[in-house]
Amino acid sequence: MLDAAGIVVAPIIGAPPGVAGPLSEIMAAELRRVNVPATTTSVVKNAFLLEGEMVLAPAAGDKNLVTIKWTVTNVVGDVVTELVTSSSVSGIAWKTASLPSLNTVSEDVVPRIANTLQTKYPVVARKEWPLVAVVAVEGAPGDGNEMLKNAFVAVLKDSGLPVTANPENAVIQIFGKVEITDQTLKRETIEINWIFLEPNGSEIGKMTQSNSVEKGRVHSKWGSLAYDVTFAMVDSVADVLLTMGRTEGVR
Repeated sequence: MLDAAGIVVAPIIGAPPGVAGPLSEIMAAELRRVNVPATTTSVVKNAFLLEGEMVLAPAAGDKNLVTIKWTVTNVVGDVVTELVTSSSVSGIAWKTASLPSLNTVSEDVVPRIANTLQTKYPVVARKEWPLVAVVAVEGAPGDGNEMLKNAFVAVLKDSGLPVTANPENAVIQIFGKVEITDQTLKRETIEINWIFLEPNGSEIGKMTQSNSVEKGRVHSKWGSLAYDVTFAMVDSVADVLLTMGRTEGVR
């Protein structure tokens, strides 16, 4: 058995459109909350892989029974564990990817997966995560600098990732730089360069986001757009934490 630094949650096979991806995101966040390093991207090396194959059956009233066969494999493809969950959810809620229905399925499987991995493999049973600090964002018009920083902190916390308000305590310090450029007469491009630094100033990595918005959309209030933009970065931060934890012996 090869040591693994965490687990990748794959989209659920057989789930309706709009369910497979969001459900895997919710499960990854819940696994992180119980100290199992998890992500939904496949770029992390030496990680376990969690896959699910779903069958839907009618139940009493408007309910459906969501039965999923879960398989966890290691990096070389060996099966680590298999289990089956059956969750009763509203048929309409499931088809429309209602959050309560997705949470029900996640709550039925996450504790069992976490217990199996943390019991069998000490490398997963870690005590603490490396801390992250969103230090500053600059260059955004309107209230963008403050909104992007606050939104990033909020979505990281909501996704089960470790955030500190004190940059000195952080293993990863995140800085953002925003540039707005004209795209067409009615559209403009928001480009954000996120820079990941170690406490000593050494660069860990850099990631760039580019979004097209209606011209003038962010010149005053960013509102929900700040959360949409930063939420897209959650898995990238999780991947960096997984990589750093493996190389530094955190896991």
